[in-house]
Amino acid sequence: MKPIEEELRAALRKQEPPEGFAARVLARVNTRPTPQTAWWAPLRAFVRSPRWRWVAAAVAACLLLVAAVVYHRREQRMEAQGEMAKAQVMKALRIASVKLNIARRKVQEIDRSGPQS
Repeated sequence: MKPIEEELRAALRKQEPPEGFAARVLARVNTRPTPQTAWWAPLRAFVRSPRWRWVAAAVAACLLLVAAVVYHRREQRMEAQGEMAKAQVMKALRIASVKLNIARRKVQEIDRSGPQS
């Protein structure tokens, strides 16, 4: 057998526990903090209190208010972009109308002067 296997076998060999081991384990189990005395007990009491419900309701109301403001600003921004696009289209149509009127007048002048042969 290899030396490491012998060491492992020796380490895992059955042994009797030291004197008073069971009593020490039971004493430690009895002194463990219960959920009421643990560090999270005040937090648990706060969450279960009616005050927590009011805090949660206030946070929810604030979140809804912020969401509404963000949505409203987004809608305003979209509306402003739409108005700007509309203004650009109207300007382009006016420019096109002016150019078409100039072209129409030139065509009419050519028609009035008759064929030039």
